[in-house]
Amino acid sequence: MSIILSTGNVLHARNSGAQDLVPDLKRRVLQLVDGEQHPRPALSFAGPVKLEIPPNPREPLFSAESPERKAQVEITVKLFFPPASSIAARAKILERAMTQFQATAPEYVTISHLVLSFPEITFSDDDSEELDDEDDSTLGSSISEQDIFDIWTVAVRTADWYKVRSVGVSEFSTARLEALIKFSKRMGLALPSINQINIRDCCVLPPSLLALAKENAVKLLAHNDALNILPEESVRETVSLLMSENLTGTESKWSWEWLLKITGVIASRGVVCGLGWMVEFINVSDGI
Repeated sequence: MSIILSTGNVLHARNSGAQDLVPDLKRRVLQLVDGEQHPRPALSFAGPVKLEIPPNPREPLFSAESPERKAQVEITVKLFFPPASSIAARAKILERAMTQFQATAPEYVTISHLVLSFPEITFSDDDSEELDDEDDSTLGSSISEQDIFDIWTVAVRTADWYKVRSVGVSEFSTARLEALIKFSKRMGLALPSINQINIRDCCVLPPSLLALAKENAVKLLAHNDALNILPEESVRETVSLLMSENLTGTESKWSWEWLLKITGVIASRGVVCGLGWMVEFINVSDGI
């Protein structure tokens, strides 16, 4: 059993600049349960079933606009990989997430930028002349440099298939970004165009990273996403709301398979005009 949940545009419901995923998901579920969009369907949570919960039609992420307006809006899709996923599984996760996005987005919507977020990587950088393992933001993690290269190769080819303009990464240190750039040049792949850094770390970036980014036309952009973007207890609470049943202490175990953060920006003004989430929950107790 899997559930694909789309929030629609959450900007107008925000009281602050915080980008809190969990309240946005719960709000969308409550809209469905309360019958805002349509009466709650009879749900069966057993067997190989995929349930898709679309955005509320009153809060579309992509509104009908003039061709001129559409051309001004850049769509960035940030893909979060779940912590428990294997490297081999992430290639399939990437394809599933992109396929689902394209299946639900209007025909005129194209992705400008695809950004990859690895749960093992958080930004940490020293501005030393020699970059060694101590400068590596993935020190002590379960992901290797080659693992990153393998996923990057798949991402670049997938982006080309879906006509995505560029691919970027998140939380890469100078050493990690430099290694990815060298690998991409060696393999004839597109270079990373974006490196997102958490806002708590991006106030004072090391000169080595700034120089590397400038030399290779990599945009260093701030983000405000939580480190643990979707905790296990939040998954359980969200699915419990949908089922109107407390899953705590039951044999039913849910996790998330992939998560997309979708942001629309009016490029000429740098103004965010749309923000939404799309996530797939799976019932791992079903063996799916």
